[in-house]
Amino acid sequence: MDVQKLIALATIVEAGSMTRAAEQLGYSQAGLTYMMNSLENELGLCLLDRGYSGVRLSESGRQLMPEIRRFLRSYDSLDAAIRSCKQAQNSTLRIAAVDTVSQRWLPETIARLRAEYPHVRVSVVSESPLVINNWMKDGSVDLAVTNRAWTSKELGWVSVFKDLFRGVFPTGSIKGDSVPLERFSGEAVIMPDYGQNVDVPRIFKKHHIDVAYTDDRMGNRSVLAAVAAGLGVTIMPQLELDYYAVQNVVTLPLEPRQYREMGVATPRGGQPAPIAQEFVRYLKQVVKKIEKPPVNPEEA
Repeated sequence: MDVQKLIALATIVEAGSMTRAAEQLGYSQAGLTYMMNSLENELGLCLLDRGYSGVRLSESGRQLMPEIRRFLRSYDSLDAAIRSCKQAQNSTLRIAAVDTVSQRWLPETIARLRAEYPHVRVSVVSESPLVINNWMKDGSVDLAVTNRAWTSKELGWVSVFKDLFRGVFPTGSIKGDSVPLERFSGEAVIMPDYGQNVDVPRIFKKHHIDVAYTDDRMGNRSVLAAVAAGLGVTIMPQLELDYYAVQNVVTLPLEPRQYREMGVATPRGGQPAPIAQEFVRYLKQVVKKIEKPPVNPEEA
């Protein structure tokens, strides 16, 4: 049975006239009449009563019409799903990510996505969380794998991982399985990601710890080298420490435990595109495979 014939029948019923229905559908009146005759012959039933005052459903038509409408609603839903799949298979996905995750999580995530959707074009650019947030707001990228602390509230958010903060000290300067935050009171703290770090000040302020920040303005690799040389101490999340392959320092989790929330920023308003949702699904799989779950994430 041709679904277009059922669509035409429903349009005729709603219009109450073959002429008006033909205009709405873009058919000639003769062509629409032929289509309805063909449908009635195919079913072996009279569906429409035709008269000078217009057309109306026959008794058989009235009995079948509720089922026909349910079928057409299901057909519309299926058609929308098919169009979404086609869009996903022939789309471009623009992703921004901070360096730590673009190296650690994205290669395998994108490989899995391309294995399932080989026609999808994926572009990745790494930048600071501040720049990434601006790109998301102006639509320069479709998704961003970033730090929630730098993500505007107007954007959508999918939480992926709680990244544990660790205290970083020169080798031999501290022992134990963890370090209380009070240990930093009065210490010379070298600020990582100078000018772009909101997490470290937040942690100290939340727990009323007064620290003596140094005047250093260095990248994270230089900060770790300075700590190794005994010039101060710092706090960094585990992903950053793994990224820089730390040497000649001791790292310990803070007490109480502290975390930053890493995840995916999505465009404001509405659901992300189907291919973007697939990316998030694969990203979660990869993170679950690679990372150890946090011990006590509710303390974040």
